[in-house]
Amino acid sequence: MKGHIFLLLLAYQLAPSSAARILVLSPLGPRSHLNSMMPMVETLAQKGHHLTVVTPHSVKTQGPNIRKILAKELLEFVDVEWYDFKRFNMLDNTMGIFHFFRTTMTPAYGSFMANKEIQEIKRNKDYDIVIMDAIVNDFAFPLIDHLGKPFIFFDPGPGTSWNWAAKGASHEYASIPPLFGTFSSPMTFAQRMTNAVLTEALLIVRKFYLLSTLDNLAKKDFPLARPIAEIEKRSELCFINLHPASSWPRSLPPTYVPVPAMHVRPIEPLPEDWQRFADGAENGLIVFTLGSNSRVSSMPSHIFQTFVQVFSRLPQRIVWKWEKDNLSELPGNIKIVDWLPQQDLLGHKNTRLFIAHGGIMGIQEAIYHQVPILGLPLGRDQNALLSKASQEGYAVKLEWEDLTEDLLYKSIQRMVNEPSYKGNATRLSRLMRDQLVPSREVAAYWVEHVLHQGGTKHLQSIDMPFYQLYLIDVWLFLFASLSLLAFVNYKIAAVIVRRLSTAKLKTQ
Repeated sequence: MKGHIFLLLLAYQLAPSSAARILVLSPLGPRSHLNSMMPMVETLAQKGHHLTVVTPHSVKTQGPNIRKILAKELLEFVDVEWYDFKRFNMLDNTMGIFHFFRTTMTPAYGSFMANKEIQEIKRNKDYDIVIMDAIVNDFAFPLIDHLGKPFIFFDPGPGTSWNWAAKGASHEYASIPPLFGTFSSPMTFAQRMTNAVLTEALLIVRKFYLLSTLDNLAKKDFPLARPIAEIEKRSELCFINLHPASSWPRSLPPTYVPVPAMHVRPIEPLPEDWQRFADGAENGLIVFTLGSNSRVSSMPSHIFQTFVQVFSRLPQRIVWKWEKDNLSELPGNIKIVDWLPQQDLLGHKNTRLFIAHGGIMGIQEAIYHQVPILGLPLGRDQNALLSKASQEGYAVKLEWEDLTEDLLYKSIQRMVNEPSYKGNATRLSRLMRDQLVPSREVAAYWVEHVLHQGGTKHLQSIDMPFYQLYLIDVWLFLFASLSLLAFVNYKIAAVIVRRLSTAKLKTQ
């Protein structure tokens, strides 16, 4: 059976297809979202389609079929201090999401619609399908509705609560820890209660306050636009970066297509100076980066000194991503850089450990290249992802507020010297590499499927209200019926007992 599926997909890859005009929207997505999507974009371009990518970031690809619209005016909303170096719980993250939506979406919409090339897209409406970054780009929905073409969500993470809700998928509150929480699996009663209550509260506030604000704002540009809460339900598919090696497995509706770890790849040769530094790390190499969404130079000085003191005691060499050239003299085993070839360093034979914030892309790269992770979450989904990583045995999660020189040193020593961490990373790497077809090809196939079939009505489930989806009406009916039955039985029993008592008194 597996062979037949492979031959079918191979035939699809070799078959010619008519070129489509595809609009890819990630106007407010961070660079990591763009990096996650680009392998799919490049694959579609190789198949002859013409793509326009809207992003605030520079795009490295030089494909002739890929047009870039650099919405640089939106960088001010992306390049912000999203994180503090402290512990975040689910309530903190929920409030952070609310604050981000409330303070950013409205001005971002204004800048987005003021862009001349976006206005050109609005006027010409010359695209066949739209692919939209499913996170923090809600203000682009009125434009999508105006274009009147099929659209697909691309979720660079393992799924957000509002995307599950939009497609009527189960949130699985009982078994799947919240993406923006700190829980592991299985959850306690209190954690399951917190998961359900806070997530539903966020969805209600988002729909009736945040989205309604955007709806009102969009009326001046799109007088006939439907409410965003209605538009998002009409997506044909949702591509989702979900893999059991990096996220908790869950059941998915037919309109959710897993395209996990699309960005991971085999290593490429390092630049000459990098190669010398990595090859010379006879005792091992440690890669330290906190991703692209945080300014590492905002790290409190006492934490910075903790890392310097610990690194100076290690025999390993350390590559440390730091975006400012303002550091005093450091130990000779530390290489400070403002950019690093992350995957090629992780895949180097001398790399022993990855110190990171726990973003899903970095986690998947570490798994693919079989490198254990020492995680220090900065917020959002990172706590949940590192909880899963710790449970799998290839990572250790520390909290910034607990960090001391002794704890950091012992944690690094344990992870570098205990083979179980490397062994578990290798086990999951085999799982991630064991795929029938690369994720980029899967995504390209489904984009063309939507184009060929005119949508995915054949895959869509019935849109049901909350009380029907979770059988609340059924359970209430059963409870009322059983309660009535119990009440009737009680009354009958009371009558029987009363009559028996009366009869007994008469015989005396």
